[in-house]
Amino acid sequence: MSEEELRAQELRDKINRIAIKIENLEETAKKKNSYIEDLINKEFNPKIREVEIKLQKQQAKLDDFVSKIDDFTSKKKELIPIIKKLEQEYNLLKKNNKKSIKENFRSIAKEKRTKTKEIDRDIKLLERELKSEQGK
Repeated sequence: MSEEELRAQELRDKINRIAIKIENLEETAKKKNSYIEDLINKEFNPKIREVEIKLQKQQAKLDDFVSKIDDFTSKKKELIPIIKKLEQEYNLLKKNNKKSIKENFRSIAKEKRTKTKEIDRDIKLLERELKSEQGK
């Protein structure tokens, strides 16, 4: 073999040794990654599961409340027009009640004035008659 061939062979051998080192590093890194992943999973998985269970329970409660809120919102939408109609009817009845009382009070007051005038007229007539009787 020539010197060039020897040099080329040496370089190929070095490249192969470096490639083997890289493969070994990759294999070691894989093992370390797997070990670290297992170690961290052992630490966190029970905590994750515990929080997951709590989360599911709270989510179920929330879903229940949201469902109830939706039901109440639906009932609210049904009741609002009914209440508005009843409020209008209530206000109209109160207004008519006051108006009717006021009209009746006016009517009574007018009747009282009329009767009072008649009585006053009768009294004046009687007073005149009395004066004329006394003047005789």
